[in-house]
Amino acid sequence: MPCPILVAKGEQGAGKTTACRIISALLDPRTGALRGVPREVRDLTAAARNSWIVCFDNLSHLPEDLADAACRLATGGGFGGRELYSDHDEALFDATRPMVFNAIPDLGAARPDFLDRAVIVELLDLKPELRRDEAQFWREFEEVRPRILGALLDAVVAGLGNLPAVRLDQLPRMADFAMWVSACERALGLERGEALDAYRANCTEAPNLALEASPLYDPLRELARAGFSGTSSELLFLLSKLVSDSTRRSRRWPKAPNALSSALRRMAGSLRSSGIELYFNRADHQGRRVISVKSASLVA
Repeated sequence: MPCPILVAKGEQGAGKTTACRIISALLDPRTGALRGVPREVRDLTAAARNSWIVCFDNLSHLPEDLADAACRLATGGGFGGRELYSDHDEALFDATRPMVFNAIPDLGAARPDFLDRAVIVELLDLKPELRRDEAQFWREFEEVRPRILGALLDAVVAGLGNLPAVRLDQLPRMADFAMWVSACERALGLERGEALDAYRANCTEAPNLALEASPLYDPLRELARAGFSGTSSELLFLLSKLVSDSTRRSRRWPKAPNALSSALRRMAGSLRSSGIELYFNRADHQGRRVISVKSASLVA
């Protein structure tokens, strides 16, 4: 079953690392230690191969290739690589794993496809009177761990029994997860439909995070008021005139027309939700591909 990516964010001192360690200790006690940012896709694959849950701690950014790999791992996908000590044989790994990413910034905000698969939880700063020293905290956790695990297993049993009868009017992204959490919600002390409402609210926030993090959003919004239709080269030229030199020099700014097209395709759904319509037409009379950007009010 596809597993959403849990993104735990919050200020320093909000207890993100401890919360992630608790989740990992409950689901796979062998892998209680959290991992740092994987250097390449092969590291992520190795982590998934050797554990039932993959937890990464204190990430400040997520490279594009790793974000793509995390999306495949969340919904189920294959990973291939050259077999060790071999020039010809390929090692294949096909799996789905739950993942937890702990970060201070909105991790993955620039990747709408990552956010489409994410459940974002913001942890608030702990009040001083709630803090415990580490030895005391983990001693108290070990005392209640069996009851927590038992409650989770009770919810799983209830979910397995309820799942065949679950019917949702409109399926969101990660539909299998939405149906599963709806089947389990009563066993978790939630009212009928409460879990799905919370998940849909979380999904609604994701496009805003993606747009706020993109340097393209503000110039696109300005350009959309008058409307634009032209090639990706022409669009990049106009957008570049609407931003500062520091923005154009930043790593996030597309440096070539094909990079702009790729970025816009990833943003299309988020832009549409904000009232900006984006169309990719096959070609104009000269055989060039054309991009159209318009405000939804102009389209109407």
